[in-house]
Amino acid sequence: MKQAIDIEDLLVWAYRDMEADKVAGMGWTGPGDLASSWGAVDRASVLGAVVRVSPYELLPGDCDDAAMVHDAVMALDAAFAAIDADTGTTMVLDRAMIEGEGGRVEEFPGERARITGADGMVTLARKITISVHLLLHARSSTRPDCYADVARRRGRPSRDGEIAPGLTFAEMMHARAVYAVWHAALGILATDLTDRLTRWAPQGPKVSDSPWLLRTGRVLEAVSSDNSAAGKPLKAKRKRRV
Repeated sequence: MKQAIDIEDLLVWAYRDMEADKVAGMGWTGPGDLASSWGAVDRASVLGAVVRVSPYELLPGDCDDAAMVHDAVMALDAAFAAIDADTGTTMVLDRAMIEGEGGRVEEFPGERARITGADGMVTLARKITISVHLLLHARSSTRPDCYADVARRRGRPSRDGEIAPGLTFAEMMHARAVYAVWHAALGILATDLTDRLTRWAPQGPKVSDSPWLLRTGRVLEAVSSDNSAAGKPLKAKRKRRV
């Protein structure tokens, strides 16, 4: 029987314990290839990577599972976040959604992406390469900082100047957009990896999708800087206001 595991824990296992990004494509396959943690250390001299001590016993097929997790993470679309100057909300879109609605995305080195809607309206947006965030946070067993305490402490922060030492409103909202995309990506991965792994049965993320709100647990909805306002549910799974 497969072992149920929270998708966030699965990514930590794949990247921190198995270092899937370093050994992907190196031929770590085959029954008994890594029958024990000592075998993993011995194999490190060949692969040039060290498998860290893990709370999970290393089993045949684990390397294939880790590689499949890595492939799924790398296949995720990047997202684009743009702050509405009038409302202070942030719209997060992915390329497939933009192009599916008749728009287009243009990217320029060192500049914000230019999103042109079907109506010709142009929006400048910051790119969120979510695969990088997933990998780095899983490797260190951390989560994106969304400055939840700022909203809880201050209610509705001002959009002018700093809202906390060294933190502007725009920076906070972008951080929350990154967190929202990270959380949505966890849910997408849990679904995409269902019935594809030998050992694991991925479960949706237990962590809150909006920790800056007083009431949490509402998945894929609009979130603003006001921690007391209920969000507006969105129909599209990768389109949300932050």
